[in-house]
Amino acid sequence: MACGTDENDVSEADANTTADGETEVSEEKANDEEETEEAKVSDTSLDTGDYVYEIKETEQLDGKFDDDTQILAIELTFTNNSDEPTSPWMALGIKAEQETDVTVETLNGGNGQFPDDYKTELVEMGDKNIKPGATVDAVIGFEIMYPGEPVKLTEFSFDDTSDFERIVETK
Repeated sequence: MACGTDENDVSEADANTTADGETEVSEEKANDEEETEEAKVSDTSLDTGDYVYEIKETEQLDGKFDDDTQILAIELTFTNNSDEPTSPWMALGIKAEQETDVTVETLNGGNGQFPDDYKTELVEMGDKNIKPGATVDAVIGFEIMYPGEPVKLTEFSFDDTSDFERIVETK
């Protein structure tokens, strides 16, 4: 380049020139950049702009109607920063997926599958419309398709980009 700097330029301190003239980025510099990228992804907090989810805990439960159905319960704090009342579930902030050898499966909601005596106030709050500006504790759930396989929680988005990812092991 004739003038200025390029963001992709590597400083002399971070690069070595090999015998055949190629420049190598130091391993330390590459690791620092990788850690910075990883640090941007949270496994407890999701802020979509309109909604904020803070995950407190996750739990695997037997479904209400039969013991073969497993539910992943997610206890969280939900803040509605939008202009409209909405429920933690209907805000569609969190998506849950499980993988097979050849597919990625999006999990169905499990809010109607919670046992009757499971954290009743929090379960009810998961389906209630929360006023703009309000913060509540709630529980939302997903039906586990493949017990024993991990569930990947990410931001529900159409462009598959997210600053939130949490892997939940199931039994």
